[in-house]
Amino acid sequence: MQIELTPTLIDMYRETFEGSVRPNWCWIVSGPADQSVLGSLAAVKADEAYTPPGPDRRSIAAHAAHLKYTLELTLQRLHGENPPVDWEGSFETGEPSPQAWEHLQRDLRAAYEAMLAFFDAMREEPISAWQPIQVAALAAMTGHNAYHLGAIRQLIVAGPKRGKHSTSESESVT
Repeated sequence: MQIELTPTLIDMYRETFEGSVRPNWCWIVSGPADQSVLGSLAAVKADEAYTPPGPDRRSIAAHAAHLKYTLELTLQRLHGENPPVDWEGSFETGEPSPQAWEHLQRDLRAAYEAMLAFFDAMREEPISAWQPIQVAALAAMTGHNAYHLGAIRQLIVAGPKRGKHSTSESESVT
């Protein structure tokens, strides 16, 4: 199998948010858009999104807020800034409502698209021509997105029974 490395790595990043971006090519998700971050979130109602799986656990909305935060932070760093970080605050969702849930999804999509535009501008360059911080950011964001996609998908599968009982630390998704 022949692949072009730079476009393939960028498409792996895209796949976490969009699902399969090339017919018959999947690296991370099982293919359809509904298995990606954006597709998964679109299928979740606000009340479910803001319901944590148990005490001191992260909700689907918290994972979405954290993804948005890390995409925005990473893009700032790629532009040479070094803003302070607030990892704990990155999971804050604000007051839950259907409008807030729609707004969070819209903002997450915008953060994803801004990062994608940064990488797409270098799509035709060999990865060896990229600055190390750019390669590291693409690799880190792809893995980070995949981790939180998995957490979100697990919370969706757990469904309505979430929050009815507490799980042990080793069994929880955080």
